[in-house]
Amino acid sequence: MEHPLVSIFLAGVFLMSLSASRDAPGRSLSGQDPFAGGTLRIISSSHQDIAWMDHPDACIRFRDENCITPALEMMAKNPDYRFVMENMLNLMEYLERHPERKDEILRYTREGRMEWGATLVQPYESLLAGEQLIRQTYFGRRWIRKNFPGCDARVYFNPDVPGRSLQMSQILAKSGIPYMVISRYHEGLYQWESPDGSSVLAYSPGHYGNAEAFLGAEPEAGVRGIGEKLAAWSKYYAARKIPPEFPLLHSQDFSKPTDFGTLIKSWNESRAAASPGAGSRMIYSSARGFFDAVSKGRPVFDRVSGERPNLWLYIHGPTHRAAIAAQREAGRILPAAEIFQTIEAWASGHFRDYPADGFAEAWLSAIYPDHGWGGKNGQITDRLFRKKYEFARDRGKEMLEAALGRIAGRVKTDPARGFPVIVFNALSWPRTDVVTVEAGKTAGRPVVRDAAGKEVPSQILPPDPGGNPDRVRIVFVAPDVPAIGYKTFYLSESVNKDPAAAGSAPTAGDVVENDFYRIRLAPGGLKSVFDKDLGREILDTGKFLGFEVFTMQSVGNGAGEFGRVQQPTMEGFARMGAAAPSWSFEPALSGSVRAVFSMRLKRPDCEIRQRLILYRAIKRIDCEVDILNWDGSPYREWRIGVPVAAPGGKVAYEAPLGVVEVGSGEARGTGGPAYGNLVYDEELSAIRPREVQNFLNVSDDRIGVTLSTDVAVNDFRDPTSTPMDSPFLQGILLASRRSCHGEGNWYLQEGDHHYRFSLTSHAPGWRMGAKSGIGANAGFSAVVGPGSTGRGAAAWPEEKSFVSISAPNVLVSTIKKAEDDDSIIVRVYDLEGKDAEARIEFFAPPSGAALVDMIEDGGTDLPVDGAGLKIKIGRFAIETLKIKVKDKTD
Repeated sequence: MEHPLVSIFLAGVFLMSLSASRDAPGRSLSGQDPFAGGTLRIISSSHQDIAWMDHPDACIRFRDENCITPALEMMAKNPDYRFVMENMLNLMEYLERHPERKDEILRYTREGRMEWGATLVQPYESLLAGEQLIRQTYFGRRWIRKNFPGCDARVYFNPDVPGRSLQMSQILAKSGIPYMVISRYHEGLYQWESPDGSSVLAYSPGHYGNAEAFLGAEPEAGVRGIGEKLAAWSKYYAARKIPPEFPLLHSQDFSKPTDFGTLIKSWNESRAAASPGAGSRMIYSSARGFFDAVSKGRPVFDRVSGERPNLWLYIHGPTHRAAIAAQREAGRILPAAEIFQTIEAWASGHFRDYPADGFAEAWLSAIYPDHGWGGKNGQITDRLFRKKYEFARDRGKEMLEAALGRIAGRVKTDPARGFPVIVFNALSWPRTDVVTVEAGKTAGRPVVRDAAGKEVPSQILPPDPGGNPDRVRIVFVAPDVPAIGYKTFYLSESVNKDPAAAGSAPTAGDVVENDFYRIRLAPGGLKSVFDKDLGREILDTGKFLGFEVFTMQSVGNGAGEFGRVQQPTMEGFARMGAAAPSWSFEPALSGSVRAVFSMRLKRPDCEIRQRLILYRAIKRIDCEVDILNWDGSPYREWRIGVPVAAPGGKVAYEAPLGVVEVGSGEARGTGGPAYGNLVYDEELSAIRPREVQNFLNVSDDRIGVTLSTDVAVNDFRDPTSTPMDSPFLQGILLASRRSCHGEGNWYLQEGDHHYRFSLTSHAPGWRMGAKSGIGANAGFSAVVGPGSTGRGAAAWPEEKSFVSISAPNVLVSTIKKAEDDDSIIVRVYDLEGKDAEARIEFFAPPSGAALVDMIEDGGTDLPVDGAGLKIKIGRFAIETLKIKVKDKTD
């Protein structure tokens, strides 16, 4: 991702290094060949962001005219030549410009001479939700096998990003992708493991451009330098029993296909002279060819397990808030839409109305942006990335609402009891949460009752600005909505006013409480939160208040040549508590469901508004934050923090399809040398902040505190120059940094930004708060006044679960139509690190089932028993089931 001038500088560093090694004593081979009988494999490639060197259209054109087309021409002339493009999007884009060359590409790819990376793009792995990460392989390896018969993609390329997600190896391994090319990590070969024990073989050259020191030199110097390189690595290979197969990755940003014929000839002639009949030979190779060769025999590769926290995380969440908010929402909505569209199709007995093309288009957009935000003309790239995420989110909403409307029409409701409201839960465990609906105005106060006629606490909200004045907004708590299911409620009228509104005000000055918490409000935040059940204070407010917003100087860029995350500094440090804005009770927003308090602070650069929401029936505190009229002042950062009263408490956070425990869940050691003076010298366990999915947790031996986060990048230590000892959970709201490209854009993000966080406390351990942490970010959906689907009489009961799982540690990732037939795919995973035998019960009996890989290939039959089946799921395992359903027609 370097700027072109940086690449020129690096080439100079490489050549100086080569010159120095040429003069080093004791390095002459003197006729020796440490890789005698082996092979040196030149992997000719080109590192390609979607759009880093220029805007996307210019980069697409460059790849056509300067990479793929010249590579095809070189292959036509030289049957030995091979070339690698790092991801499948490059091929898709090229075919749009040159559909006439598909057969030629097919031939070279079948021959193993043209190679394509096994994912759609090269993403920030831990930014993406679990299904977004998995779909990279659907539109990578699965796509090429379907569209190019006889071809395959077995190598995942992501060499630029200094970060690896916890479960990426399992996703690759279970998608039939056994190999991975990375860099910005210690040079070598590694068996990189996920916590379930699955692994892939990874190769890192230290930095993807390092081999240019030899490949770009004059042949004589290149031969000598490579020989010395092999001599230095011979012990490494011998100690691990690795076959004498050595890679020379030719890759720089936008590097072009290169003819290395002179170097290959020089090497092969020199090795033949040094070791007649037994010398090593140099060839062109694909990455897969190298991995296949180096895996032969019984080599013992170094093993790496755990997450490598991403050093470049400032480039996405904090500096592209609106885009990443859409990305996170799409990552939740699309699986929910798949689940309910699939249930509706199953109930209908056919998939004629299943929007397969709509899902394909939405998923492609949801995973399109790669790691190349900004860059030259980066404002164009960033705008495109945001539009892709927003399209995925909006299309997902459309498909979800359509499915819920049809399902709601199947429910047998009783109009005599009122206006039906059907509340849907897309998660795989029963939940109680808040629902807000709109209905027509009535003469009396609307009340909500469940199907048994019991009144459910509800309250009227003020209309949305610009909303329909003939509609009324009602908020209520829907209790015990079934897993992947629904529950029916009824709206009717009452002549009584809302009886609880007056009782929602603070009980004693600045103290407010419910059955769960006693909270002391303070100017700028929360002074105290006392958990009544556990009998313990959960905040340590000696320095920061709870939910306090603060700002610091934040000089840096998102993705640059730095060895550690560029941390904020204290210039211009300011916190809400120091400005002392006071809280106000909001009677119009408060009532029998919740109490709401608000606070605002006007600054020269923006206005900060906060709302604190305390529920009567839910053990959860919500905090909404608005940054309004932000003026885009450069190099500023905004955070919100929760200081937890748990000195020595352990921190954990949700990663895609797993949980990382800070201090033990990371890979060991450092990232190591890259090139020149760039060394990733920080212990991986010490890197912060981190990419987080839905929640962070702090637990000691007496209490656990879980924060549901609305932002992708979060911290857990005090960032000030005199840090406190206790864990300090923080969401990084905004950072006005700039692109590291020399001609790149600023990420100033002027305007309004909106955030929401949720806090709960519980018995010790992140497992006790995980479902609350996920659920707080996955609200219920509701259909008000459903009508008939026109597909027969409504016959479903007022409450129903479509899929239930007996093991509480096993969660559903998605339920979807199979790609190749009308079977149903159910993907499940263990979140808690426990082996389980789970029974999965369906709302209708399946006719068969099989365990397949993650891209729906293969299959091991599973016995079906009535309406369900049993499956063994290992610790942190992700498993994909293919369910056969009975054919029927309406």
